[in-house]
Amino acid sequence: MREAVGKDAVSIVDVVNRVASERIYVVPESSREDWRETIKEIKRRKGSIIVATTDGKIVGMAYLVRGKFEKDRHVAFLGISVLKEFRGGGIGAGLIDKLMKWAEKQQGLEKISLTVFSTNRPAINLYRKFGFYEEGLSRRQYRIDGKYVDEVTMSKFLS
Repeated sequence: MREAVGKDAVSIVDVVNRVASERIYVVPESSREDWRETIKEIKRRKGSIIVATTDGKIVGMAYLVRGKFEKDRHVAFLGISVLKEFRGGGIGAGLIDKLMKWAEKQQGLEKISLTVFSTNRPAINLYRKFGFYEEGLSRRQYRIDGKYVDEVTMSKFLS
């Protein structure tokens, strides 16, 4: 696992698109980001973006991006995507662990927040292992394949 750099953008798009194509883990149907610019923006806002590699290939990514405004700069939002064939082997946990260790060293960062589909029990359980708790619920926030899915907001305070 390492910090992402601009040349990782193409591989990050591939990871995000492959996870998005499953339709059950992330909201967008495909990456709408210019990840080369997004990597720069995350770093500019004093956040972190990391990738997990196996045999030199990016198989997962995660980021913490601080709020855009002075009022919410003490909060960072967590996003994570891991390719299906690499889930359950510790890559997601490794990405979160690395980001949490990084976050604890950041001056002024007090809270990590994320959202997850209520149907994604493995992710919710993983976040709980790292001390996240359910802070809110948006009922029927999404409709996936004709069924409503709630969105769970989870958070962790660093201090």
